[in-house]
Amino acid sequence: MTAFFNGPEPLSQARRDQAVSDSPSLPVWIMVFDILSALGFISVALVFLTVLLSPNVKRISTWYLYMLAWWSFTLSPFLVIGHQTHFDPPPSFALCLVDSALIYASCPFAAFATLSLTLQLYLNITTRMKGGNIRPVSGFVLLAIPLILYLFMFLWTLILGILNPDRVKLEPGGLYCHLDHSPQSIVGAGLVLLATFTALVIEVMIVILLARHWRAFRALQRPREHTVSLSIIIRVLVFAIFPVIGLGLGFTASVPGFTDRIFPAYNLFLASLPTAAALIFGSQSDILHVWMFWRVERKTTTQLSLTTVGSDNSSVKSV
Repeated sequence: MTAFFNGPEPLSQARRDQAVSDSPSLPVWIMVFDILSALGFISVALVFLTVLLSPNVKRISTWYLYMLAWWSFTLSPFLVIGHQTHFDPPPSFALCLVDSALIYASCPFAAFATLSLTLQLYLNITTRMKGGNIRPVSGFVLLAIPLILYLFMFLWTLILGILNPDRVKLEPGGLYCHLDHSPQSIVGAGLVLLATFTALVIEVMIVILLARHWRAFRALQRPREHTVSLSIIIRVLVFAIFPVIGLGLGFTASVPGFTDRIFPAYNLFLASLPTAAALIFGSQSDILHVWMFWRVERKTTTQLSLTTVGSDNSSVKSV
């Protein structure tokens, strides 16, 4: 137990790629990465707490999971701040191991939370057009799968790191810790690729569905005097562009000869994703209305972004 908290000897000399770690620009990359992570941490938390605490703003369950996933995505650099450059002392074994577990768990978590949100959007549209409701078990599965994957990746990394302490090291750029030559990176990348591709397919299906049945879908809203908005659909489609760009940069960074030039930019792009999620999904009118508390409340027509009708057909939640 003492070795776990104080750190074994192999970690005291964290492996670094000298071509990267001795670069004069490295502290700048690290500073920007940490600032983007902190900005994402604050912005996602602000949007999440606004919706959670406001009685006038409601969201479906996968939206909360989605924001929680991107918030967890911002945590990794905070454990190794002050240990990231070659001028700093290396982090302790315990901090580096937990940081590695956060890194490997948060990427699939965010990808599958995004997939769950997209899939629930599609299910809400189809069931509403048919006059039905989503089964509770479907909502449970959409919430459970990302959480199970997160727990699995986190515990797997912890166990492998404890059994192989010499693998727990700072990554070459010093931005966060990882496990050297670990299967988690391959499994995590495969899960992210699977979730991103599936979400893109579902988004295409949503666009096709609305293009073919837009009048019917809109007619369903008229009796309830709601105006139908494509706001959430557009937001989901816009955000879908970012993981695709991230995958492209990730594959490019894995090509020999491009790693040193692309990998820092790739990490900065990933660090900006939580802020992008907060801006895209936190700029809806009901959230902005809560923040503009000094304005006099006026009765306006409710915009229906994404609805889930309760079993009594009397409650409507929007995303």
